[in-house]
Amino acid sequence: MNITVLASGSKGNCVYIEGTSGALIIDAGRSAREILGTKDRKGRLSEGGGNRDLIEGILITHEHGDHVKGLGPLGNALKVPAYGTSGTLDATNRMIQTKKNFTFQSVQPGDPFSIGDFTVTAFSVSHDATDPVGYLIEEGGLRICYCTDTGVVTSGMMEMIKKSDGVILESNHCPQMLKDGPYPAFLKRRIASSRGHLSNEDAGTVLAEISRSIHCAILAHLSEENNEPGLAIRKAHEALGLAADDVDLFAASSIDTRTRPPHRKPKQQCRGQCQDDCWKITISL
Repeated sequence: MNITVLASGSKGNCVYIEGTSGALIIDAGRSAREILGTKDRKGRLSEGGGNRDLIEGILITHEHGDHVKGLGPLGNALKVPAYGTSGTLDATNRMIQTKKNFTFQSVQPGDPFSIGDFTVTAFSVSHDATDPVGYLIEEGGLRICYCTDTGVVTSGMMEMIKKSDGVILESNHCPQMLKDGPYPAFLKRRIASSRGHLSNEDAGTVLAEISRSIHCAILAHLSEENNEPGLAIRKAHEALGLAADDVDLFAASSIDTRTRPPHRKPKQQCRGQCQDDCWKITISL
């Protein structure tokens, strides 16, 4: 199973997961042109080595714009179903501006469903959206868990995360940077609340609990204002402890890479050694 983060952060989120015979997209928070490209320019998908013809479905976590604003054109271009909870799909449908030439498929948290050779299970997360979820995705005997946009990690969520061989985990902010940063007080409270976003320390707590069972950890949804990829990596590296050398650790960020590049620490290498555009890095389970 190969994972490519095509976009991550408040400006848009999109992940490509490729299995042995098919592929999935998680969220569509960037434009179809940016993801798929045009006749004159490659998109992030092809730049990252992905194949649009393999894509069998789009998984939607929740209806916020940075996760669905590109769904209409992307779904129309790929002509594959979009999956999400009924609450998420209803809210998303009201946001789509273009005529929809693809279908919505409602899913229930805790009930596995199949897309090609993938088995997918949605699980509820804690975020200020209608009915948000994360996903546990299994194919070829391997499991990847996608868990972002949540203010806390509950025991039920942890149970799903522990089943995975790799995790795409929110590491949104440094609490001190958030406190000292430029955001208004109400927004700071929202981000730090139980229905907001996980901090670097929160992500570290999760990683410490699964450090011996995972092969890769992708830190996602990093704030441009209230975090740094290198800081998120350091906190995660510390949390993994003695297992850190056995985990492929990557901070996926869609920031301006000319000034603040994303960071990756491959197995057995020092943290922050590789710095690349996140969509040009493929992590393999």
